[in-house]
Amino acid sequence: MFYFFYNRNVVTKVANLSRRFLHMKQKYSKWVVGAASAALVASAIVPVASAASFSDIENSDHKDAILALADAKIVGGYTDGTFKPNAVVTRGNVTKFLGKWLVSEGYEVPADYATKARFTDLPTTAPDQELLQYAALVKDAGVFKGSNDQLMYTKNMSREQMAVVLVRAINTVYGVDLVADYKESDFKSTITDLDNATANENREAIIALEYAGLTNVKAFNPKNTLTRGQFASFLNRTITNIAEAPLTVKEAKVVDATTLEVTLSDDTKHTVKLETALPENKETKVDFEIEGKAYSAVVTYEVAEVKLESVKAVNAKTIEVKFNKAVEDTSKATIELLRGTFKQNVTLTWAADKKSVQLVGATNFQAADYTVNISGLTEKVLTSDVKIEAQKVTSIEILDEVAVVDTAIQSNGTFAAGTTATVGYVVKDQYGTDITKTTSLKTNDTANTTVVADAAKGVVKLSGAVVEGKKIGDLVPVVLFDTATGTSVSKTVKLSAESTVSSIEVAGVYNAKGEEVVLNDNSKASEAFIVLNLKDQYGKEITDAAKASGLVITNTNTTNLTIDNKVTKVKIGEKDKLVVALSSILKAGDTDVLLISTTNGQSAKYTVKVAETTTTNAISVSQPEIAVANEATLIPLTVTDKEGNVITNKKILADANKGIKVGGTPVAESALEVKDGQVYYKTTFGAAGTQALVFQTSTFKVATITVDVKAAAVPTVVRGLKNPLVISTAQAPVTITAKDHLIIEDQYGREMKNSAAPVTVTLVGTSDVVSVSANQVTPLKNGTATLNVALVTKNGTIDSAVEVKVQVTDGTEYKGYEIAEIGKTKVATDKKITVNGLLNGGKVALEPNEYTATVTGGKLTAPQAVTAGKVNIAETALNTDTTPAANKIDTEFTLKVTINATGEVLEQKFVVSADAEKTQDFFFTASTVSVDLADYNVAKAITEATLASGATVANLKTTGDAPVVVNVATVDQYGNKEIKALAAETVTIVPEKVTDVTIAGNGTAAATATLKAGVTEAKVTLKIKVGNATKELKATIVTP
Repeated sequence: MFYFFYNRNVVTKVANLSRRFLHMKQKYSKWVVGAASAALVASAIVPVASAASFSDIENSDHKDAILALADAKIVGGYTDGTFKPNAVVTRGNVTKFLGKWLVSEGYEVPADYATKARFTDLPTTAPDQELLQYAALVKDAGVFKGSNDQLMYTKNMSREQMAVVLVRAINTVYGVDLVADYKESDFKSTITDLDNATANENREAIIALEYAGLTNVKAFNPKNTLTRGQFASFLNRTITNIAEAPLTVKEAKVVDATTLEVTLSDDTKHTVKLETALPENKETKVDFEIEGKAYSAVVTYEVAEVKLESVKAVNAKTIEVKFNKAVEDTSKATIELLRGTFKQNVTLTWAADKKSVQLVGATNFQAADYTVNISGLTEKVLTSDVKIEAQKVTSIEILDEVAVVDTAIQSNGTFAAGTTATVGYVVKDQYGTDITKTTSLKTNDTANTTVVADAAKGVVKLSGAVVEGKKIGDLVPVVLFDTATGTSVSKTVKLSAESTVSSIEVAGVYNAKGEEVVLNDNSKASEAFIVLNLKDQYGKEITDAAKASGLVITNTNTTNLTIDNKVTKVKIGEKDKLVVALSSILKAGDTDVLLISTTNGQSAKYTVKVAETTTTNAISVSQPEIAVANEATLIPLTVTDKEGNVITNKKILADANKGIKVGGTPVAESALEVKDGQVYYKTTFGAAGTQALVFQTSTFKVATITVDVKAAAVPTVVRGLKNPLVISTAQAPVTITAKDHLIIEDQYGREMKNSAAPVTVTLVGTSDVVSVSANQVTPLKNGTATLNVALVTKNGTIDSAVEVKVQVTDGTEYKGYEIAEIGKTKVATDKKITVNGLLNGGKVALEPNEYTATVTGGKLTAPQAVTAGKVNIAETALNTDTTPAANKIDTEFTLKVTINATGEVLEQKFVVSADAEKTQDFFFTASTVSVDLADYNVAKAITEATLASGATVANLKTTGDAPVVVNVATVDQYGNKEIKALAAETVTIVPEKVTDVTIAGNGTAAATATLKAGVTEAKVTLKIKVGNATKELKATIVTP
């Protein structure tokens, strides 16, 4: 037991004892914390007069943690008296925090910190000597390893990086390997976004923090940054939460089937004998004792050789083969099933764990002895016999004591003529398989008229004399028997009244997939159902909606949501269920739905909860990597809700009421990007210079950033070729351009995609391999030559040049060939194919006469030749639906290419469709209409526009001094790209202020927004659908 001393003088006296304990972790339990550390922590968490006080933390959720660490001299503030809890923490900040923590735990700054640099980007001459000291300490202690020998101390630290360094620090300071501990304890994480972490080490570190109680969030958001206040809370919880723990199993190795070698957490080793032998290649939990103390571990007794464990029939058409271990490569297994010497046709279905395979026949196997042979897995063939019996009826069960009639009783208390009663039954074979629908049974009615076994529905139908004129409660004997086996069942059933709702239960709110739904005010009502469990007076589930017609349904709060006041049948998952459908969700809140049975007054109340969607509460902004005039700039944002959870949902962030604003205007969803869990605001600055942006949350919290926008990018350096340049003597000369062949960089060292920069190409020396004229390279014969490629500036001077190699081939030197991706193809349309010869990393498109190509598939009765390097599939070659027969469907074809020079054969599958071209994606642009791919590639997206009051979106204009018509750059399902005039299918207008405009035709192609009297300008968001895509555009409605 530890005693916590709240006198700081005591801490100094016991500090050395604490450090001795920490360095003796081999002899003691992993999580022992020395008395001095405990005293230090306890003192730190109770603010005293000397504790640091910061002017900006009073309302921070992290105030207590900040004060505790400041009092322990682990964190500090700024010269203006602030701590800046909402500022994004940098890697340099974390280095100092962890370094000061290590010092408080007895570690010393390395003596050579000023003469030996630990990181390449932090030389010993760095002005921040404090950072230099702590960087050396955390590096030598193994807490901070850096990236490529760089500390990158100015970069922001992500949450996953924080997790890694914190787990390392805990191992260093306390000797606690949290990752090993959580794995040994079989801890299961509930964090939902672990897959977003960059590396496995990062994922394990996040789980380790969850295991230790240092984080309890559902979504960890590994890629997001964290604030100084958040890191203070993480570090303070680390210091205060670590406590003593008992010995655990560190490692358990299997020596043989009955022996383990166990290593405990204090690194002592023990030999353990098991009473029961371990099964082969199966994960098994074992319990054992060491020195009188109980332990357990999960181990696997691995046996390398594959063996047959069992072979048995699991039903009349399936044989299951089980192995003692997983078959790593199932393709090596050749499996045959023999009846005598005759091979049986079966389909192989391997289990997901590859430890078993099922041999499934097309129909039931004949009764016989079979042999299973498996080769390819071991030196000898694995073989086993299995006996299959003919499928037979082994059990018949009548499922109820009551037969329910289908009509109400007459006034005289008897059932009318034509009344039918039913009771269910089930038939099973020797494998327990339900064979009701395929088994014909006889009944005790030899005429088969009044007692009939309906195999298709699995019910016995009682009618005629056994029901008509009878009363409720009268008894009817039912006998069912199978003539082939003599299996039978008999039961006397009681005639009941008509089935009515007697018991009402609500299962919950589900979607059609069978998934339980948590509703919020953004949920789609059409996708959610209140699922009912209704039973009749006999305890049987009711699945007929007509039987529930007498159910009274009452919605107590129509201001929150509306429902369909009737019961309908809907398939939920794999079952038909009775449901009450939701009609609309109006707002967040609780709504009680009352259900009352009119037959017996039974009732149920179910509360439908509609949660309020996340609301933005706090925001922090970081500097972009670079901001360049006339380019999209990505500004990192960290937005949190009222509970401190980071928001990455773009719809929430762009919500007019709950989202964020920039410069007082709600941000457009199209202006937000989310990459690896980090949110970015995308904007384009029109000119170089200092630009200020003001961000605001829905709770009116503000973050401001000043961005240094650099001058527009210009081509500055030519680096070389994008790909090795290989040309063929069989083809035309090649013209070297920046866009097609060269890597061009701007003045900031960034590659400029699709650059149109002018270049000059000249031959270095003399060559008989190529000739060069006006940037055109003509191949002459096999060989290589050197070209000088120079970048020409606007004033005609050459500031950058590079020498590149060109290789010429006559086609006999190719190392291989490939077919370029064909993609989806439109029927009856020429689709050019490209066959490349490969040489030294370069590609040369072959001429059509250098290969022979054919197409097969669909309704083609013979291979169709490819001519002039183009594929064209007629509509008659497409497959069709059976109903209606004329409906053409997407059809797969195979292109086969034979290289004439070598005989090498290549194949590629592609799909041909009869569907008309339809836009699948698009963006708004100021570029002019064009079908030229080059124009599409250089088109730039815009996110804002202007629209004259009362005009349709066809009249959208760009912002600025010289507005032009807004067009759309589109791509269809066949990969065709073009810029065309905006022709919207639907337009939804969302005004920022409903009092500013009058909207007509909303949701149609002709939607308009007209300024109201006295209003000269209004902000709206346009949701525009083109083809199968919908995009948002911020627009300002102006007077014409």
